[in-house]
Amino acid sequence: GAIPRHSREGGNPFFLSIIFQGRSERLYLCNPMFKTGSKTMNSVSARKAYIPSKESIVSTSDVDGVNTAFGYWGPLSYPMRRRLNMAVEAMKRKNGYHAILDAGYGCGIFLSDLHRRLDPETGMLYGIDVHDQHDAVKTHLVMREGLKADRVHLSNHSLFELPFEDHTFDLVVSVSVLEHIAPDLLVGCLREIKRVAMPDAEIILGFPTDCMFIRTLAVLQHQDLKKNHPSTHLDIFRAITDAGFRMVDQTGFPAFAGPLTMHYNVRVVS
Repeated sequence: GAIPRHSREGGNPFFLSIIFQGRSERLYLCNPMFKTGSKTMNSVSARKAYIPSKESIVSTSDVDGVNTAFGYWGPLSYPMRRRLNMAVEAMKRKNGYHAILDAGYGCGIFLSDLHRRLDPETGMLYGIDVHDQHDAVKTHLVMREGLKADRVHLSNHSLFELPFEDHTFDLVVSVSVLEHIAPDLLVGCLREIKRVAMPDAEIILGFPTDCMFIRTLAVLQHQDLKKNHPSTHLDIFRAITDAGFRMVDQTGFPAFAGPLTMHYNVRVVS
């Protein structure tokens, strides 16, 4: 398992795309065998991220609070769910990972899904973030979602210096994190991810764009987008290349939206 370094411990086409995919998403949530937070969903999906119940989520910041709320408000939840589904779709193996790192896990909304993708015998799940509520996040998920406490390790660390040995993880995910880092610091953070990932690891990065829809959403949420998202998607794409990564898979949401794309998801290799 993973050994910490310091301890053992989519004009009209867009509208139609949203409505169609949104309906598919809502049907998925209404299915009693696959509803949000359902204890009956024991198998992992190749295209759908498992979303825990709202009661299982601890709000860890104002930004997380907004994302958590939008994650459970009917059609408004679709963009949040879609970004997690895109990360799942980018995974090649889908499950059986020995060591997973959620770099910037926030309120922990992706942790339940990642836990289900661990190797049942040896898999370990790690998460880092800059807030100090890792115990509360873990406790809620263990008690309400059935995560195994001895296989989940959350800690207060940043991407600037990850507390793990080199070549530790066979899956690293970081969704909606890199945009919060200043452009001149992105390369260093990505090199840290590269350092702790195994040579053949799957590294999946998701981030929003600087498009009209994102700007409008920020206004509606009374957010200072320049402050909250100092790095644009163009900054992140440049940093991915400068850090020595090669993109092997790239998807956007909505698909084929061009300048109206709201979110990108990429899988990279060294």
